Formats: sequence, C-alpha cells, structure tokens
Amino acid sequence: MDFTHEIKSMCCVSKVASHGPAPIPQEGKWTKVKEIKDISGLTHGVGWCAPQQGACKLTLNVKNGVIEEALVEVLGCSGMTHSSAMAAEILPGKTILEALNTDLVCDAINTAMREIFLQIAYGRSQTAFSAGKCEFKFLYS
Repeated sequence: MDFTHEIKSMCCVSKVASHGPAPIPQEGKWTKVKEIKDISGLTHGVGWCAPQQGACKLTLNVKNGVIEEALVEVLGCSGMTHSSAMAAEILPGKTILEALNTDLVCDAINTAMREIFLQIAYGRSQTAFSAGKCEFKFLYS
C-alpha cells in the first residue's frame, strides 16, 4: 500500500487501552476488583414490591466475595415474612453473584438484593472508608 509521507512518519502511541478496572474503596483501601473474590464490605439495601404494599431492608456482610451474614427485615404481607426467613438461611455462604441470581421469592427482597449489588459493585458500601479489620455481629432478641 502507498501511504503519504505524513502517515509513514507517524508512530503508534498505543494499540489498546490496558488500564484495568477503576479502583473502588473497600474497607479503608482502594481495590481494583477483577474477580468476585475481590469484593468485601458491609452494606444495606432497601427494596419494595407494589406501591404501599411492602418493603425490605437487607443487610449483607461480604468477605472475599462470599456472604458471611445476612439480616433481612421486612414490613408487609405474611409471604414476605416467610420469604425473609428463607432468604436469611439461603444467602450466607453464597457469592454475591450467586445471591444476585437466586430467586428470593419476594419482589421486595429481590429488589433489595439488586440495590445491594449496585452499591457493592460501585464501592458504596458502609465500610468503604473504615480502616482495619471490620467485623459485624447481628444481634437477635
């Protein structure tokens, strides 16, 4: 091929962007999350079903991508109460991605799970800027 003199004298600056993922704050440090196991933090999410029907507050404690603890608080129908008990048993031990793909039966709980996933993925957990070892224990009365 024939190129002009200008084209022939040009040099390649870069062939592909290879800057990797943007770092997100997690437990007092900036982390470049490349795999599920890189995700840690405690956060809350609120979900809802039909307007003025019910709501759910879901709190997850995630370490190395695995949910260690789950607290499910609901206000609404009796089906939510049953679903929240099941979700509290199902979620611990799952990765955050497995939990997102788990049908937690109740629309409010599923919506809360989606909101939590967004917060964790964007580095907006409650422990984003907490330095040191973060341990949380849920107390039941």
